[in-house]
Amino acid sequence: MGMKKLLDKLGDLLDPAVEKRKKHRKQLKSILKELKSREKALQQKLETTGDERKRDRLQKELDIVHKQRMKGISAMRSGDGNKNSENEQNNE
Repeated sequence: MGMKKLLDKLGDLLDPAVEKRKKHRKQLKSILKELKSREKALQQKLETTGDERKRDRLQKELDIVHKQRMKGISAMRSGDGNKNSENEQNNE
């Protein structure tokens, strides 16, 4: 095992919040993958559907899935910045 892996494990043991953030990030990534595949499937259905009522419903669902995915991406990006704010709160 390399030095980097050993230091990562040691850091996880000393700071359990790090491990919790890693698990949360991993779960978020898997959810984002599912949302992306769902968004692609809805887009394909929308392109092949001719009925106007179905197209409206599919478009609404596609908009919702897209917004959820964008919200998840922004949460994942801002999750990196949360480390510093958590440390500041703990130091006070």
